[in-house]
Amino acid sequence: MLKQSFVSHNANALCFSISNPKFNSLSPPKKPNRLASCALNVGLQDVTEVIHNKVLIAAGFSGAIGQLLKPFTSVVFYKKKLDFRTALQAGGFPSTHSSSVVAAATAIAFERGFDDSIFGLTVVYAALIMYDAQGVRREVGKHARVLNKLTANARKGEEEISIKGKEGETLESDEISEEVKLPLKESIGHTEVEVIAGALFGFLVSFGVYSLM
Repeated sequence: MLKQSFVSHNANALCFSISNPKFNSLSPPKKPNRLASCALNVGLQDVTEVIHNKVLIAAGFSGAIGQLLKPFTSVVFYKKKLDFRTALQAGGFPSTHSSSVVAAATAIAFERGFDDSIFGLTVVYAALIMYDAQGVRREVGKHARVLNKLTANARKGEEEISIKGKEGETLESDEISEEVKLPLKESIGHTEVEVIAGALFGFLVSFGVYSLM
């Protein structure tokens, strides 16, 4: 009789533990939130590693310094008025696109070697960027300069500029002004000298970063 009551008590306890989720140790644990786990994995050490990334430092410094030099180089080389807004614009001397990509490529070469495939990839990328700066973007600036002169002459002489559309309709100068923000930006691309100067500047900045750090 005592043995039967002991067995019955153990069976009731087992059923209670299985039916009660608080005491159910056999249930699988809940999966943690992916966003929370990623946030916990990104710690202070990861942030400091990004700050000490020499490739990013070289590219960032060369681009920032090049942009800050543009107001002064425009006065020295192009005899323009000192305008600090050019530090936030594209074009000018030197080409910051060229300096940034060349600085990044040089830093990768110093870090991984000149025979590394990633260095070869950055060289191709830098060459395309520099070609685009003195090619397509420069031609866009020339087109903008011509269009600005045409619209300015049309307004002064009260002439009408008609442009044939795809459907045969004509647009007058006032309608063009509504569709396109005039004057168009002329300083977009770079000359060959500006691109070469930017590339040399990026190389020197990257060399300086690796010499000091």
